[in-house]
Amino acid sequence: MKKIAGLLLGLFFFCGSAIAQQKTITIGTLLSDMVNRDLDVCFPVPYYTSKLQTSYDRRSVIPNTPSWHANDDGSGFVRYEANNGRVEKVLFDENGPGVITRIITTGKAAGANLRIYFDGEKEASITIPAYDISKLPIQIPPGLLLLHEHYNTTQGSSMYYPIPYAKRCKITVDDLNRGYYFHANYRTYSKGTKVKTFTIADAEKFKKQADNADEELLHSGSYSINEADIQHQLEPGATLSLQLPAGNKAIRVLAFDIDGFAKADYEQLMRGLIVKITFDGRQTVSAPLSDLAGVGMGAPAAQSFYLYSDGEGRAALKFIMPYRKTAKIELVNITDITAEAQIRANTSTWKWTPNTLYFHAAWRQENALKTNAGLDYNMATLTGRGVFKGDVLSLYNHTKRWYGEGDEHIWVDDDRFPSHFGCGTEDYYNATFAPIHVYSNPFGGAPREDDEASRGYNTFVRTRNLDVIPFNKKLKFDFELISWDTGLVDYSSTVYWYGDLNSKAITASADKEALYKLPQPVYTGDK
Repeated sequence: MKKIAGLLLGLFFFCGSAIAQQKTITIGTLLSDMVNRDLDVCFPVPYYTSKLQTSYDRRSVIPNTPSWHANDDGSGFVRYEANNGRVEKVLFDENGPGVITRIITTGKAAGANLRIYFDGEKEASITIPAYDISKLPIQIPPGLLLLHEHYNTTQGSSMYYPIPYAKRCKITVDDLNRGYYFHANYRTYSKGTKVKTFTIADAEKFKKQADNADEELLHSGSYSINEADIQHQLEPGATLSLQLPAGNKAIRVLAFDIDGFAKADYEQLMRGLIVKITFDGRQTVSAPLSDLAGVGMGAPAAQSFYLYSDGEGRAALKFIMPYRKTAKIELVNITDITAEAQIRANTSTWKWTPNTLYFHAAWRQENALKTNAGLDYNMATLTGRGVFKGDVLSLYNHTKRWYGEGDEHIWVDDDRFPSHFGCGTEDYYNATFAPIHVYSNPFGGAPREDDEASRGYNTFVRTRNLDVIPFNKKLKFDFELISWDTGLVDYSSTVYWYGDLNSKAITASADKEALYKLPQPVYTGDK
């Protein structure tokens, strides 16, 4: 079997000790937390809410009405405001203690300024050209700044450099008399949490932490798996099972090697190998290998901070997966194809604390969904306490052109209106403006795109670092089904989250749905 290179084990911090050391939240602590995989498994202490403010169309007020899918998504803002003789549109205005964890600007704002006000300032501390968040006057490492595919024409970019604020943060743009696309993911901490407000001087002070985060995000290093493995020929209907060492432990890296198949069978095989993981007697993971690895239909090659696939049968996950007593990994072959399969896991000891959570993943698929009919696709509905960690959208587009005008709606706990209301599928996945071609970054990307017009197969993936979403009871995640041309789409989704042992996805699909015969790819031009 081939060895997998280019992966990194996280640093060994535990939930309790890492939190105890964070007396004051600063740029530096946030940058360190961004790449500390061990903190992923912790329900947050101190607790914070995670929300999204965007320029979505404010006519979207009542679900299941015609206006709910209003699509002028560059038109929204909080209010007009007069500041020092200027008319400004307020895009973001939130009280602290908090931190902005991700910002998107999508350009087309020549001649206008974006301003950031902290803690009640009368004049903004930061003024930059509104068309490009990358113009922030600090050194942003490349791993934390994603220049979008159409950057050369529209200056669209995503920034993951954290912007903390103790009391308040307000972001405005000059009145453009035209649309302006904007996203800001942010955390709001419990009152009394100590947060040091962003300054340019602090950004310079914490340059080392920024460089370390950049190195971790972009360069995964190497590892060897030698703790637990099993290899066997996997016949149709058979299951390969690996029982891990007992006790307080955690999976650090989980890898799968699939060989011995005909090339023509690869895509259907990788979709029909179902990964199931059981921790302490409860199954928390069930998904096709291709989708669990973050690459979706066809299992192409891709690599990000948490996920890896070589496009030939090797795949790995770098999510930390702790357990108290027992863990079992199963690979179930529901296809009629025989293959050689190997499961390999690297484990470490783990100190369990009251806020330690289990790793979960679930998959679902719906076919022949009609676009432009007022429908939403449910990516997942999760119950129990947990932290939402990321997702994969893998689909077949039967329409002629772009299918992804739909916004994301994420409802958390007792939300009466989505606390996350986006501006389009492409913005959610850090792309902006169709068409979308294959791209990758530490936070995900688009592993597959078969046709420049967006017909046929498309896959997006997004994993979350500082922009994770904690929930106490429930999380519901939908995408609007809006396309340029009315037609049909086949959607599948995989979601990752950390949760209590009884947390679950109540809308997950049965294994047999993965036997859906994949349509023939669409190829044009030189493809």
